[in-house]
Amino acid sequence: MSRKKERESALKGVFQLDFHNESGDFKESVAYFLEDSELDLGYGKTLIETTEKHLSEIDDILNDYLKSTWKIDRIPKIEKSILRLAICELMFMEETTPFEVVINEAIELTKKYWD
Repeated sequence: MSRKKERESALKGVFQLDFHNESGDFKESVAYFLEDSELDLGYGKTLIETTEKHLSEIDDILNDYLKSTWKIDRIPKIEKSILRLAICELMFMEETTPFEVVINEAIELTKKYWD
């Protein structure tokens, strides 16, 4: 599977963070998603797991760039998920990807999933 498709699948997994992370069943939900999707995710699965592992650090980075009157919960979930993936890929993945590629892929995901 191409990295592009793996990123898109990872987006679907990371999108679930806002719905399941508080209740503690995120890992179970992602496992079900990966099993149900019948996708062979190597990089995408690692991207989901790394985003979840570094979520508080990623959200701190996002908060640093928000206006003082905004909170991260104000960002629509799909855009927040795309930003989280891009930050994770740029800062926390062991396997490096050129920043131009990460930014371009984030833009393409936004074009596809944003209203």
